[in-house]
Amino acid sequence: MLKIDYKFTARQPIFTGADEKHGTMQTLRREDVYLPDSKEQESAFASEEQRLNTLVEIIHSVWRAIDFEGMDSMRRMKIYDEFASKMLASTTTKSKHQFLDKICAKFDIRSLKDESIVRMIDMFDDEEFLDMIRTQHQYIILLLRLRAKQKNATLDLFADNSEQGKVTFKRSKASIPYISGNSIRGILRRIIMRDFTLLADIKTIEKQRYHMLFTGGNITDSTEFEDIQRREEMIEMCPPLALLGSAIGNMTIESDMKVGGARLLCKEYGTGDASFWELIGEEFGTRSDSSKTERTLEIVGAHEGKSANQMIYSYETFLVGAEFGHSFAVTTTDELTISCFWRMIKLFKEQCYLGGSSATGNGRIDIDLEVPEGADKAYVEYIKEKKDDIRKFWDLGASFDGGVDTLTGEITDGA
Repeated sequence: MLKIDYKFTARQPIFTGADEKHGTMQTLRREDVYLPDSKEQESAFASEEQRLNTLVEIIHSVWRAIDFEGMDSMRRMKIYDEFASKMLASTTTKSKHQFLDKICAKFDIRSLKDESIVRMIDMFDDEEFLDMIRTQHQYIILLLRLRAKQKNATLDLFADNSEQGKVTFKRSKASIPYISGNSIRGILRRIIMRDFTLLADIKTIEKQRYHMLFTGGNITDSTEFEDIQRREEMIEMCPPLALLGSAIGNMTIESDMKVGGARLLCKEYGTGDASFWELIGEEFGTRSDSSKTERTLEIVGAHEGKSANQMIYSYETFLVGAEFGHSFAVTTTDELTISCFWRMIKLFKEQCYLGGSSATGNGRIDIDLEVPEGADKAYVEYIKEKKDDIRKFWDLGASFDGGVDTLTGEITDGA
């Protein structure tokens, strides 16, 4: 078994969205981690009700500072939805003070005039404040609606604080951004399979087989590849299948490689000095309607008066300089498979990109992993030696005994 632990460093922001939005911002994929320095501490509040009302009063102070008169009627109709999203997105910070800066910036609030906020916000622990919003934001918005209807009413939140210190706050875990092993595996599969088709000079491939190689295949009710002999033949004709595995009909080729998740070297994992909050940032982009600025073509069906900027969006990234720990394990002693692994790592180091939006300045990494001299030689020579047979097996443009069933689109073996 070959076990490799190594590090890589972000040289451009890395974006690996989890297809979910935290408010109006697409966030990094996260995992819940129990902290080595978990703590339970007394809160400064006399009761849960007082703590919640104090938080709502802070949020209400921000609400009152919004320029509602400068909004159009459509935006005002949806202002609570907008506020809820931006409030939640503003919790992607390390501290309560950063939260305040962030939500004010999202509503173009230059300064807050309610000085009572200082006393109220200083009563909260950072994580206590942010965690309440993250886990109770819908209820907080309902309370904000009620509070906003009270107009100029003032609340005496601290009239009776005789039981101070009876409320506790426990911080035992954190949701830490990471890069999943599955996403790294997908990148590696595409890299080695593209190289495989180039080495074997494969130019035309049937769609089902393409997915078998490049995406891991699809499990179906087909019995086409159920027999072990046929499965071994496919591995012989494509050694990366042994390394990465795939679905073949209603069977699977089990992978000989395990891919770990890439985790930040940070304080929360006990592997670094900086908190993960110091290693992530926020990027902005716009999706624009370029037809509004087109000068050489007449655009038919254009809507007059619409803004050229359709949308401003934001997303979390790992910052340049963030370091990650990562690992591979190859669970076979087969020389060809191990050589194929080193070929893949060699190509990975040459491409050195992770995550999305690489075409717009994201995702470049430096990989601290040396590939042994000539480690991929056995694999490359094998593909060159078997090139004609491999092309005959995979390339629709080559001569082979089977064909494509025009009704089902499946490969047939000609028997």
